[in-house]
Amino acid sequence: MVCTITFGQTTENNTNKDNSKIITDTIKLDTVINVKKEKLEFIVDRESEDERHDLKKRTSYFLRNARVTYGDMSIYADYIELNWNTGDVYAEGKRDSIGQIIEPTKFIQGQQEFTQDAFKVNFKTKVGIAYNVRMTEGEGVITADKVKRVNDSIMYLNKAEYTTDSYFKDGKTPDRDYFIRTSPGKLINNGENKTLIAGPTQMFIYDIPTPLVAPFAYIPLGSKRSAGILMPKPGERSDLGFFVEGIGLYVPIGEYWDIKLTGDIYTKGSWGLRTDSNYKKNYRYNGGFSASFEKRITGIKGLTSGNNAFDKNDLFRVTWRHQQDPKSNPYTNFNANVNFSSSKFYQNSINTQFIQNNQVYTNNINSSITLNKKFKDSPFSATLSMNHSQQMNQNSSTANESSPLNNITLTAPSLNVNMSRIYPFAPKAGAKKGLIQNLGVDYTLRGANEIRTNDKDIFTKTMWEEQSRIGANQRMNLTSGVTLFNYFPFSFSSSYNEVWSDRKIQKSFNPLNQRTSDEVIKGFNAYRTFNVSANISTNIYGTFINTNKDAKIQGIRHVLSPMVGYSFNPNFQNPSWGYYKSYEGANMEEIWYNQYEQALYGVAIPQLSNSLTFSLLNNLEMKVKDEKDPKGVKKVKIFESLNFSTAYNFSATSFRLAPITMSGNTSFLDRKVNVQFSGQLNPYKIAFEPGKDAGKYIDELELPRLSNFQVGTGYTFDNSTFGGKKFDEKNYSKRGSVRDENFYYDDQNYAHYAIPWSVSANLAYSYNKGANRTGRSTGTVNLNGTIKPTPYWDISATTTYDFIENEFTMLNLNFERDLRSFKMSFNWVPMGRYKYYGFMIQIKSSILSDLKYNDRSRSIF
Repeated sequence: MVCTITFGQTTENNTNKDNSKIITDTIKLDTVINVKKEKLEFIVDRESEDERHDLKKRTSYFLRNARVTYGDMSIYADYIELNWNTGDVYAEGKRDSIGQIIEPTKFIQGQQEFTQDAFKVNFKTKVGIAYNVRMTEGEGVITADKVKRVNDSIMYLNKAEYTTDSYFKDGKTPDRDYFIRTSPGKLINNGENKTLIAGPTQMFIYDIPTPLVAPFAYIPLGSKRSAGILMPKPGERSDLGFFVEGIGLYVPIGEYWDIKLTGDIYTKGSWGLRTDSNYKKNYRYNGGFSASFEKRITGIKGLTSGNNAFDKNDLFRVTWRHQQDPKSNPYTNFNANVNFSSSKFYQNSINTQFIQNNQVYTNNINSSITLNKKFKDSPFSATLSMNHSQQMNQNSSTANESSPLNNITLTAPSLNVNMSRIYPFAPKAGAKKGLIQNLGVDYTLRGANEIRTNDKDIFTKTMWEEQSRIGANQRMNLTSGVTLFNYFPFSFSSSYNEVWSDRKIQKSFNPLNQRTSDEVIKGFNAYRTFNVSANISTNIYGTFINTNKDAKIQGIRHVLSPMVGYSFNPNFQNPSWGYYKSYEGANMEEIWYNQYEQALYGVAIPQLSNSLTFSLLNNLEMKVKDEKDPKGVKKVKIFESLNFSTAYNFSATSFRLAPITMSGNTSFLDRKVNVQFSGQLNPYKIAFEPGKDAGKYIDELELPRLSNFQVGTGYTFDNSTFGGKKFDEKNYSKRGSVRDENFYYDDQNYAHYAIPWSVSANLAYSYNKGANRTGRSTGTVNLNGTIKPTPYWDISATTTYDFIENEFTMLNLNFERDLRSFKMSFNWVPMGRYKYYGFMIQIKSSILSDLKYNDRSRSIF
């Protein structure tokens, strides 16, 4: 969370005070609270270098390195005075020759520890007064001129100062880089929930007063959450003007839930509101909800065209995530991940967070709400879900009444029932043998109500009545396999598929308007298909071993894994199956069509297929001599995989041989650079018409021609990439301190620091030629770089370079500076559509990320 400091302290600095004078309180403790004259409840344990006793006054004096322990309270001081009658204890720190306190006293009760110059406390009532106090509370430290302790839960403070400076807290330095000064104050300790309620407050940075002032303040010091104000982030965007983002309020609600309300304001008129909420219950569930509404205003009012045309848009976004802990119920699990928004939300959102994380280029979003059920001691499981997918950044102006832009798909509800594979003929004990014993059966049932709609029709009557489809699909698979002659694994499979639908279509040609119309006939409909397949494979090893032990290449191994398969399915497009119908076209010709092409789980009903499939997997590696390796040799993979596949359909009337697909990957530089590639080779001739770039495949074979190709790789460069000398702290005699801990000093007192840096480069290239004369290429390099020029500076940059178009598509620069107790960040996008910059300074401590103003305050001193 961002810093919410709007308060401070007075101008004095306790660490630089003259401690030679200790002002004692003129009010006696027994006048504040009526103390009964009673005996002490616990035994007083004490030790010191010298002690004296006044029997008449019943007072003991403990001198030099004194300690007094009573119950859970312990006092360490140079001088301790104890009155046995009243239980009053006075302690004072050690003074130097001129009377200044050089060693403060220490007071410990339970887990709390306080240091002060001097204090007075009553062992019976635990009421006390202390001077020049220092208290460590959670992530911070409180110092005060005077503290009155009323009981274990309440203390009153005068001229208090609070800081979360870790160096001051750990005693590395007497100076604080910032503190909050307040007077008067009240420290309340309710176990985990500690709070400091203060009067007028002001923030000081390096002892310089700032205009961050508040009439009163509420500072949470315990582990529990507290409500508070969230400070905004300022900046500027070229299209929206100057802005402040994220100003708002944080409120915890109960033990498991919180809520954050924030807003964004822009000088050109845009504004936005957001609510974010998180909840968590250990070992049960956790999640969060957020909702955003934005009014985006760009351009000049009155202009209707051009770059500065006036435009006003309403944008919204709703997200919900819920995750159930698997330990809470091993058989039932509920999870949700919802992301629903305007189709232009990410592209046009006014909030700069989507620019920083590159979500402005989001093309689609998805949502799911699922309830999973496993049935104990059963192969069955079921999933009930609701799903949503949405295409983003689409141009709604291309839609019309006859052809609407349906970019939103809702599936509500969806039911999946699965039966994991069982072996009904397998023996109860021992290995399975033969095709029958290895016969496995699995079953899947899917059913859903699917809606395809758009931003205009969402949740309207049109969506529910005209844009929904209901259907179901059940599928059963049979598989079996054996190994023939110990070297040839053989497998057999068959599947049965049945589709149910709430509709089928009837086509007809209208001679009046010369158009073909589709009539949807509602009602229960079904069709069924099945197929069988088999394949056989093996591995072939080829090796070369070099007998010359001094040769660089010691050996090569090539592994080929060929596979031949066969598949068959009947011609379900034959009219005898009843799935295809016909109508008369414009020339009285008979045109056949699939009645179930609009079925929810409908697929293209297959023709007769009688195919052989071929695939060849390759693995090629070699052993090379390497003196650095303990074994003297190392393996180098030339191709980790190189795969080819195709098919031949005997029943096809043309183009029986399918295009050859290839894929593979390899690596370089000791596997630090991995390269993935894929492509397709087409073996058919192409006929071109004169003057046209696009051609047409003809059923004549020739040498395969590259149709498309994709390749991707990436590598991260860092300090060790180019063999730079490794920074070794053992080479230096001493190390810095107080913000110089990461520097090492040589004998001449020069500071040395290993500057860590890294640059990640990811390349993506694709080539697509198809049946054209010339191919089209796309290629980008995504660069991400980070560097720490000093231990407290972080600089990072992200950009994408299109090396085909020779242009940078975006550049994002981020600068962060660790300012000890603060963190400063500056984010800048200097080019592209989303140009902006933002600046932020925030306190690192989580305690001061929230603040609540209290309307009640009263004077204590």
